[in-house]
Amino acid sequence: MTTLITDRMSFRAACGAALLLMLSACGGGGGSEAAAPAPVASGPGTGTLSASITDAALDDVTAVNLRVTALQLREQGAAEGDWVVIDLRDALGNALQFNLLDYQHGATFALFEDERVPAGVYEHARLVLEAPARTPVECRGQDPLAGSHVEAATGGLVPLFIPSGANAGVRLVSPFRVPLNGSADIVIDFDLRQSLHQPAAFRNQCFFLRPAFRVEAVQNTGRITGTVDAELLDGSNGFCSDDDPMTGNAVYVYAGADQLPGDLNADPDATTAAPVATSSVEYDALFGNSGGGTYTVAFLPPGDYTVAFTCRADQERLPNPDGTSDDERFAVDELDFQAPQTTTVTARATSVVDFSAALEE
Repeated sequence: MTTLITDRMSFRAACGAALLLMLSACGGGGGSEAAAPAPVASGPGTGTLSASITDAALDDVTAVNLRVTALQLREQGAAEGDWVVIDLRDALGNALQFNLLDYQHGATFALFEDERVPAGVYEHARLVLEAPARTPVECRGQDPLAGSHVEAATGGLVPLFIPSGANAGVRLVSPFRVPLNGSADIVIDFDLRQSLHQPAAFRNQCFFLRPAFRVEAVQNTGRITGTVDAELLDGSNGFCSDDDPMTGNAVYVYAGADQLPGDLNADPDATTAAPVATSSVEYDALFGNSGGGTYTVAFLPPGDYTVAFTCRADQERLPNPDGTSDDERFAVDELDFQAPQTTTVTARATSVVDFSAALEE
């Protein structure tokens, strides 16, 4: 059973052009229109839900333009196919489109507000995107404007391809509750550094999106923010991948105190931890006396965290399941992290963690 949440239009079966984030695609084109379940009406057994989306940025692209048609949620204990569907298309059937890179460092884009949904605890989520290519080869010759696409830093538009995944969707680390006759506000924290990559075989033809995102109840989260000294950004300390303070600089956040920082694909047999979130560092030549950077990691559940800085984030790779070697398939990168620090996040509060060159001396 699927519960439809919309007063705008019917929700068609997401086949052909629409692919499910963290899901396998529906079958090829030509699918028939599905019978739309009845919308949820206001009254006993319901509450209202608002959702927004934010992003942790990365280098090498100037825009990630997503076309979203729906958000699907599943309640705790519900059957595998029993999804609550919030249709995000307009009255003409057009997808909701936005540049994900416009919403970083705690800024959000509103997907919907005050939609009425069944009250309860939700523990699975999936997002439906327009991305026509069913295989990477189909990216070749495709009009990027026909679906979700990337604007590369080197110029040009490149289509997005979403590999198939598990039909169960994403199990939420922190399930959220929609109270009976109350309201809830959630944020989808999308980490492109962990999900967007371009295999060499499809250079300038296709970007792969292996989605990594968290869904958190806004009222139960806090944030970490801080500054980074210019000497840590510009390669003068000998640790960086280049001497450009605008590239390769990021802050990684790990769950728990005193963690040993690792890359996105930390070896499970190693002692290093994998990050729960990342943030790019924004350089400002006018910051302070000699320039510097700032960062924000928002929407973190309360708890202890280890925060570390690297100026080699541009050397991160994502696993390529079709790679010809273990190095390509697992993509474990040994990045240099500087001055790891422990902090505590509390709900609706900001923790400050600054990275000073003096900490490295």
